[in-house]
Amino acid sequence: MNSVKYKIRLLCFLALSMLWITAISATEAKSRSFADYIKRVENLNTVVDIRINEDVTGYIEHFISKRKRESEEILGRTSLYFPMIENVIREKNLPDELKYIAVIESNLRPDVVSRQGAAGLWQFMKGTALLFGMTIDKHVDERRDVYKSTDKALDYLRILYNQYGDWTLALAAYNCGSGKVNKAINQAGGKMDYWHIRKYLPKETQMYIPKFIAASYLMNYYYMHGMSPAAVSHELKHTSTVRVFEKMSLSKISEEFGVNMETLRFLNPMFVNGMIPASKDGQYYLTLPETAMFAFVEKYSSPEHLVFVPSNLNYDKLMAQNAARQKSAEFVTLLKNRSYSIRDNSKRAEFLNKLKDNLNPETKQFKLYKLGKKESLMDVAKAQNISLEELMRINNFTENSVINPGSVIRI
Repeated sequence: MNSVKYKIRLLCFLALSMLWITAISATEAKSRSFADYIKRVENLNTVVDIRINEDVTGYIEHFISKRKRESEEILGRTSLYFPMIENVIREKNLPDELKYIAVIESNLRPDVVSRQGAAGLWQFMKGTALLFGMTIDKHVDERRDVYKSTDKALDYLRILYNQYGDWTLALAAYNCGSGKVNKAINQAGGKMDYWHIRKYLPKETQMYIPKFIAASYLMNYYYMHGMSPAAVSHELKHTSTVRVFEKMSLSKISEEFGVNMETLRFLNPMFVNGMIPASKDGQYYLTLPETAMFAFVEKYSSPEHLVFVPSNLNYDKLMAQNAARQKSAEFVTLLKNRSYSIRDNSKRAEFLNKLKDNLNPETKQFKLYKLGKKESLMDVAKAQNISLEELMRINNFTENSVINPGSVIRI
């Protein structure tokens, strides 16, 4: 009997010991992870005032562990939207990491509408969108237009930064409005510091900067956690965009050019009822897979209305079909003045090199160039026989600018 009791006690002791060892191991592993997070976050090159706390590490765990699959889908969508966003950021000479706002606002989905009614990549509320001149009616919701919403969101962020002189406060105001940020500053005794006024802000805004820091961590260190961007279909990744003047239905375009309706809606989420309204100035854009754009332009449009020329489109043939060939210079002017509309996620960039052959003498100096996978700015500067400093000046780059492979730059 005593022997049985002894064995039971021994088993209980061993079980408790194993639980204790497991708990200690888990605590040590968590401590090591926490130390790794701190080191990596501190190495982030950002204009945001970084602090490491449990909220930040909690969101990091959320992105890389609890919602790993969803995060890999977000990483996949960066190939669709980041090149365009980065172009606008460079054009406006703003910090590159502002693109991560679209990650925490919408998970990089332009079709998302929140419970409060905010919509698009940048989650504009209706009142704010109308204030910035965006169209919202029964046919069109430009908050879902990836080009126009990005342009307006970055203008809005610039205004907020000019108001506070601090990007962390600007991001907080983007989330909850400048009125609530100003009230929190007053409650904090005039402290112009997010971390000082944080407790006076709405709960969502208290978590906004920690979530932004965690999103920055994900975008920069995902590969260190065995994560890979989810694959994006060819027809979503390689697209081109054209101005549309006549009223057209997406269903007709789908049937006539063999583009899946789901794909059309994904690429053109701003047309809420599947109808593109007529407009005299071509204010609405239609985005199609590259494979469908040749036929569409040939039947319904002209080359000068293309915002982005796809790599596999026979540019010379289209220009020959166009009686007003001299408009090629106008097209290049459009590219120069509205570079935020360029979708530089095409497979190749032959059209960029072909453009120079169609330019008027006075526009010969204008040229776009797409970086190769392993090509640096220094490589381009040497090949074009210009200084690196001049190349950076032309493109509004700074020493802190992040230039991704495949980006379109000016030469």
